[in-house]
Formats: sequence, C-alpha cells, structure tokens
Amino acid sequence: MPMYREGFSQFLHDRRVALGRRWKRILSDAYLSRATLHRIRHGDPYQPIAEIDSLRSLANALDFPTWADLVAAYEAKDPRAGIDSPNNGKEPPAPEKRNSNGDAVLALSTALNLTPTELVRRLGISPASIPHDHEAHEFPTGLQSNLKRPARNVPHFTSGIAASRRVEKLEDEDFQSRRPADTLDERAFTIPVDGDCQEPVWHNGDIVLFSYDAYEREGIQPGKSYYLAFSDGTTTFKRVFVDPADPHVYILRCWNIDKYPDERRVHFSEVVRIARAVCKQVAPLE
Repeated sequence: MPMYREGFSQFLHDRRVALGRRWKRILSDAYLSRATLHRIRHGDPYQPIAEIDSLRSLANALDFPTWADLVAAYEAKDPRAGIDSPNNGKEPPAPEKRNSNGDAVLALSTALNLTPTELVRRLGISPASIPHDHEAHEFPTGLQSNLKRPARNVPHFTSGIAASRRVEKLEDEDFQSRRPADTLDERAFTIPVDGDCQEPVWHNGDIVLFSYDAYEREGIQPGKSYYLAFSDGTTTFKRVFVDPADPHVYILRCWNIDKYPDERRVHFSEVVRIARAVCKQVAPLE
C-alpha cells in the first residue's frame, strides 16, 4: 500500500526519486539530521520552520541552486526541474561533480574527498553557527580555536599489555614515566600493546590510552576493547562482551580470531579494575 504524503513532502520525495538517490545520501550531502528533514517536509515551504542554513543545504543536495528555486519547482509541480534539459535525459551528475552553488562546505568537502557531514565534524563547527550573509559563504569560516585544550600528562607503563594470555604485570606508577594525552579523564594511563592478538585494530607496540573513567561512565560497551586486571594479579587486553545468559559473566575475545580463536569466560568478581581503550598514540614517521 503506497504511503500517503502531504503535498510538499510528496514533492521532496518525488525529487529524491527523480535524482535516483536515497535520503541517507541526500542527508549526508546536506549535513542534516532526519529530525530537521522531517520539520522541513511537513512545514510550510513559504514560511519554513527550519533554519536558513538547513534549507540552503537541502536545496543544494536536491540539485537546486537556492531554496527559492526549490519552491518555484514546487509551485510548478515539476519535481524534475533542472534535471531533464541540462543532461538531455542522461544520468544526473555525480554528487562530487555537482556545482556547490557557492556553498563553502560543499566546495571544500569536494576538494578533500570527504562527505559534508564528515568535514563539518572534523572542523568542529555547526551549520547554524555560520553567518547568513552571502560573502561569508565564499570561504570556510575556519576552526573553532576556542575548543582547543592542552594535553595532560598521564602515567605510562612500559611493561606492555597482552591479549593472548593473562600475564603478571607490575602497575606501580613511575612518576618519571609519563606521556601527554588528549583526555580530560583524571584516571587514565598509557601502555604499549604486547603481541599481535588485537590486530588489525591494535598492533604490537602501539601506545594505547586507557581510561577507568570511561568505563565507569559507560559500563561495558559490547565489542569494545578493555584493559582488565584480575584478583590474582594478572592483566589482559581484550574485546569484552557480556554473556546474555548471565550478566555476571564477561566473554573475552581477541580481534585476531584467525590466530587466537579461543574465547575466555570470567566472572565479574574475578575482575578488580577495568579501563576502556580510548585511542592509540601514533608517532610521526620522519
């Protein structure tokens, strides 16, 4: 049974079909959320309830130069406006080759071969924070330097952490051995990976930043990698899952299951400390 849509929502749907794209791709190109799309589709196209940047971005993603052009096509009941004649019935140009229509985010994302969504995430700016005047859109507005923060020195343990086995490691902190890390967590530390058990995600020798605070905030996130210290003094580095049949049992697995297929089951009472692997520190190649 076909889905009923209101007039304007139906027009946007027909335009998407005419372009041969999924909403997921259009939302990515327009760096919009589904909630914003819903407000636009079910609002008044003449007095839209979404912010002006969202309207401009959606119009561009639907291959209209401006929001006014989109509304004009809606009034003409022509969801294929601008599609048929310029291309003589051919496939519409690929998104990466479309005119950015003066949109700095689209232009820069094309040049960097990134989706607009990923570019905005990396820049750390929101579309709503961009000025609305036309000249401001000729170039990206820049990074939000006020969000920069200094690195913290955290304890660094040189003994290494292995995943293929539980090994006895000393955790006495050496205050002379510390490394800068990008974290606000107070209880964090770094330690190198010992062995190939966690490849291809974590390689032998990688310096991994672990956080006890991250674990306490989130609990166990199934499939994430964790440092575990046990009551018998041993430690390990594993992907952790909670047994669905018994929430008090952890299932420990390596990433490198081809070489280390066996999984281990431990009761939570055996574990005295858990820290989540947050990121790895990569040294520049010179």
